[in-house]
Amino acid sequence: MNLSKKSKFIVLLLAICCSGWITYTYLMKPPATIESKQVAFTGTTAAFSTKIQENTNDWLNKVVVLEGVVTSKDAYGITLNSEVYCQFRETQKTVAEQQNIKIKGRFIGYDDLLNELKLDQCIIQK
Repeated sequence: MNLSKKSKFIVLLLAICCSGWITYTYLMKPPATIESKQVAFTGTTAAFSTKIQENTNDWLNKVVVLEGVVTSKDAYGITLNSEVYCQFRETQKTVAEQQNIKIKGRFIGYDDLLNELKLDQCIIQK
């Protein structure tokens, strides 16, 4: 079957448009939220701290749920048991010091200067 130049051009144009649309929808997907990600560890801050000492790199960008007592609080986050800093996505006014809470967040590393583990994108678990 012989296709004319005009038919070949239309088929090529449709193929380019389809592949462009598929690429655009794939690249423009919103990032996964912390609520939808699978939890890699659930427990206390002390238990997580000992797990981290074994190999920190295995835990980078993993989602964890930690339970502890709020020892300090600032405008951006809170510190649990003086060893885990949890940075919230938005300001939290409901958290009080010496309150026992459960937090879900992504582990981003260890801060040598402050001697703390760091979590970001934290949310309070009920």
